[in-house]
Amino acid sequence: MSDVVTTARTGRLTILAAAYAAGFVALYVAAIGTSLGQLIDAGSLGVLGWLRSDAWLAFYDGRDVILYGILGAAAVAALGAIMERRIAPVVYAGLLVGLVAIASVLLKEFLPRPYYGDFAYADNTFPSGHTAITLAASIATIWCRPRWMSRVLVFVLGTLTSFVALASVLSFAHRASDSMGGVLLAGALSCGLAAIARVAVPPPSRVRRGTTIGSLVALGVALVYLVAALGVLGDGDRAAQLAIAIILGTLGGVVSVFAVHRPFPAGARGGHRSGGTAGQDEGL
Repeated sequence: MSDVVTTARTGRLTILAAAYAAGFVALYVAAIGTSLGQLIDAGSLGVLGWLRSDAWLAFYDGRDVILYGILGAAAVAALGAIMERRIAPVVYAGLLVGLVAIASVLLKEFLPRPYYGDFAYADNTFPSGHTAITLAASIATIWCRPRWMSRVLVFVLGTLTSFVALASVLSFAHRASDSMGGVLLAGALSCGLAAIARVAVPPPSRVRRGTTIGSLVALGVALVYLVAALGVLGDGDRAAQLAIAIILGTLGGVVSVFAVHRPFPAGARGGHRSGGTAGQDEGL
């Protein structure tokens, strides 16, 4: 039975990894590879202007503190797992953070950004390393299942990751597509590594199902508002519509990744498969 659960979950994770990767490519093509996409992306820097006072901008600089704080939490969680001789989650957590960090740097360096006009700044900042690494470190912390693991911790990690993603846009450090690209990059690599790990886990909880549905609804509504911002659905405050699309899309994307992952089972050793009990699932 454990092998059946493991195989089924591995298949779902592989599909999700492919879906996040496809979303990453589609976002790059649409937002970076077209003139309309670049124009809308540049417009994302102009929304929610009332949140850009000097005080707020100083507040957004806290995203660096949050990034290093969550990386520190992941390191502490990994150390605890090592002391308990749970090596598998530590290995996969280290791989996740390392691969996401390297990929975010290399992609910004080598992905071309066609010039379609003087929209905002011409430098390629896709994807956001802050967003991608913060999300990866949060998932790594969950995988290692520290003794202080709880649903409250998952909620806090999700909130902080969402703040980093949105603050990157509101502080002019990144365009909206950069932050969403960081979410999709971390989602693709985390699901891919989780599929490779092949660990059986407890069945999804009611909270997890609700969270997944909520994230999908947020992404769907965000898409509707994005279409409205393009003027397809008639007249309206397009800046406000774009702002809502950015906020809901970012939150939906972050929550969708958190809803997928849960701690590695306590019995996992290296590449061995292990079943679990409902009590071991202290994630969502």
